[in-house]
Amino acid sequence: MTVSRILREVVAAVLRYSGIPLVVRNTYARRRVTMILYHDPSPAGLRRHLDYLKKRYTTITLDQLVQAIYEKDWSSIPPKALVITIDDGHRGNYALASLFEEYDVKPTIYLTTAVVGSRRHFWWRCGCGEVQQLKRASNGARLRHLEEAHGYTPRAEYPESERQALSWDEIARLGDTVDCQSHSRFHPVLTTCTDEECWTEILGSKQDLDTRFERGCLHFSYPNGNYGDREIAFLKKAGFLSARSLDIGWNDVHTDPYKLRITGVTDDASVNVLAVQLSGLSAYVRYTLGRWLAGRQKTARIGAHSLGEEPQPASADGG
Repeated sequence: MTVSRILREVVAAVLRYSGIPLVVRNTYARRRVTMILYHDPSPAGLRRHLDYLKKRYTTITLDQLVQAIYEKDWSSIPPKALVITIDDGHRGNYALASLFEEYDVKPTIYLTTAVVGSRRHFWWRCGCGEVQQLKRASNGARLRHLEEAHGYTPRAEYPESERQALSWDEIARLGDTVDCQSHSRFHPVLTTCTDEECWTEILGSKQDLDTRFERGCLHFSYPNGNYGDREIAFLKKAGFLSARSLDIGWNDVHTDPYKLRITGVTDDASVNVLAVQLSGLSAYVRYTLGRWLAGRQKTARIGAHSLGEEPQPASADGG
């Protein structure tokens, strides 16, 4: 374990046993819904998290939360309610099915619909080292750079041994243990897309899932957390009922269903770090620091020359 990780663990332990997470959970978060986000947690790591969470929260489904918001009726939401979400549809998610059954939780997996069911790769896992910079470039510039510098194209297929995403067969076998919803088709940062690109990503992802699942697709997760008025308008036009952002906070009866908030959890967090993350403290610090750095990068025009244009900042509404 590195010095920085040891220090992080010590700080997290001090904050956890200071009682701050307990106070937040039993006061501010008690009558609100906590939402957390994973990507590709290991079964062992998720088991440790679920052991902690199930003793302190009551898990509910995304549908329950969204229905309560639309009906303006919070009576069906238990105290200290928790919604678990997972982004992208990574291959490793399949190994978590037995844990979902054992702990009686039904997470929502937001699928990148043109990557799952294929041997395509997620663009940020193609070996490029400029991921954060590319997120600020226009969608066209990002794709051109990935192809020219790394030989990556979104529709390229790789050997089965290198498959990164869930197959449709694995998704079918997950069955009712999960709720599958949309995370766009290819996971671009929507606010860097043209109108046509953005609409295609949103509507296309819904159509992909509507043809796969009897109940259809009703919920969306913004890739990278970035969104604005245009994205919300497109979601409503396509027929989505909600969207999860990366905005920091909790959800209540007054939450905009297209701006659902999270407290933030990292896949490999220790239980001490998890407790602090659930309090919202670490996510708020990261969010504030990220916004400050984004402003600095915009001012300095960092990396603009390498992509041939001005990098675009994250949406003011998104994470």
